Order: sequence, then structure tokens, then C-alpha cells
Amino acid sequence: METTPAALAGVLLDLWREILKGSTRDLYKLLAEVDLSMTQIKLLHVLVECETEISVKELAEALSMSLPNASRTVDGLLQRGLVERREDEHDRRVKRVGATEAARVLIDRVDTARLQGLEAWAADLSPVQRAKLLDALSDLPKKERRR
Repeated sequence: METTPAALAGVLLDLWREILKGSTRDLYKLLAEVDLSMTQIKLLHVLVECETEISVKELAEALSMSLPNASRTVDGLLQRGLVERREDEHDRRVKRVGATEAARVLIDRVDTARLQGLEAWAADLSPVQRAKLLDALSDLPKKERRR
């Protein structure tokens, strides 16, 4: 098999689709329960991954959103107690936002639902297949967390 980036991407997409078959039901159920949009979940993921508060502008850029859309999304999450917002200490025009503990708990629940789906998929693999996959994945570089 050819090992170009495009060939690998195609195989990974097929694998991703296979993993998602049947493994997203619990995740979608959780998302319906908490009544959040995918945009809100993505925004919370970014904030939870950040070690410090970031500006609404940086958040918009990280999510490829318009600044007004990011601001509206933050407003909705602020009302639900999932984000905190404050003025920047050096520039009062800049608003900084961060995830609350409630947001961290929620994202942990989302990640747990995803993990359970992955575990269900992995359970269908043979022990040899699991070992090979684990070996291959353990050599991959880890992405640094946002600061």
C-alpha cells in the first residue's frame, strides 16, 4: 500500500467512520441532555484545554468563528455558568474568558462518553490487533496543549 499522506488520510477516515458507527449514540444522548450545540461544546473544549484565560478574539480565531458569533456563544455559556469573563487588566476593551469547574466536569463527561464508544469498538478487536494498534499509536507525537 502506498504511504503518502493522502493515502494514510483515506485509511484514517475509513477507520474513523468505522469507530463512529454505533459509538456516538451515548455521546449524542449526553449532548441532548445538556442541551448544548456542537459550537458550544467546541468552545468549551478549547477553554478547558487552555491553561490560562484567553481573549474572545483568540477564542474566535481558534474556532474559525466570527468575533460576534464567538461573543454570543460566550454570552450563552456565561448565563449557564460554564464560562467566566472579565476585563483584561491591561486593556479594558479586551474580554478574557475561561472555563468554570462546571465546564470542566461537563467536558469530562463528554470525553468519558467518547472513551466508552472507543472502548466498545476496541473490544471487537482481537488481542493481537489491539497490541499492534497500541504499538503503532504509541510512537506518534503528542500535540502540546494550548497556553
